[in-house]
Amino acid sequence: MSAWFRDDAPALLMESAVEIAIDFLQRTGEIDDYDETCQFLVDKVAFMIAQGQRNRLLLANRAISAFQRYRRARTIELSLVS
Repeated sequence: MSAWFRDDAPALLMESAVEIAIDFLQRTGEIDDYDETCQFLVDKVAFMIAQGQRNRLLLANRAISAFQRYRRARTIELSLVS
């Protein structure tokens, strides 16, 4: 039986994609708030899974890119406020 017909497949897919993204971001030193990063990645991956995406590497890569854009925008915003 294919993994895509199992009820827990989306949960396993999300776990795998988020784990890949967290591992990459930790290795590059881009995580300053672990809880915020995890929540951001879970939200992004869940949204993409809901849209029908099932490729875990694509999910992880898009979540990483979205987090990097978010972090860059947040850094610019904080520098403007200071």
